[in-house]
Amino acid sequence: MPGPRGVPRADIVALLAEGHSNREIGRRLHTNPKRVGRIRAGLDFPAYEPARLTLEQKWTARVVAASGGHMRWTGSLRAGTPNLVHDGRNHSARRVGFAIAHGREPVGRVLPGCGMPWCVSGDHAQDTAGRQTDTLYAAIFGVAA
Repeated sequence: MPGPRGVPRADIVALLAEGHSNREIGRRLHTNPKRVGRIRAGLDFPAYEPARLTLEQKWTARVVAASGGHMRWTGSLRAGTPNLVHDGRNHSARRVGFAIAHGREPVGRVLPGCGMPWCVSGDHAQDTAGRQTDTLYAAIFGVAA
């Protein structure tokens, strides 16, 4: 009596042609990734290379919108501060959000200007230069302006 039918080779080849990894194809089709690897090698398909996300894409994937335009960080923390690792380097999530929103690198320390210590929204972020400008503006025109 023959054993259970395996996954058709054509199904594996179709997913290889789409660029999936051996592991992903094995998971999707409930087959051994080593079998997928043998088929890949037999067809001279290139080894799988995962897509690399940009710093902005990684930041966007780790924030969740909250009410009032705030953004809550769901990624890792480093010494209690929202942190993002990209290309082996640590980046402040607030600095990245600031750069995305303002189109320039921040000057000095970036803090949430909205008063919510957990907010990483680039629109709410203020760098040192921005805080100094706000202070000067208030000194010249007063609080009412």
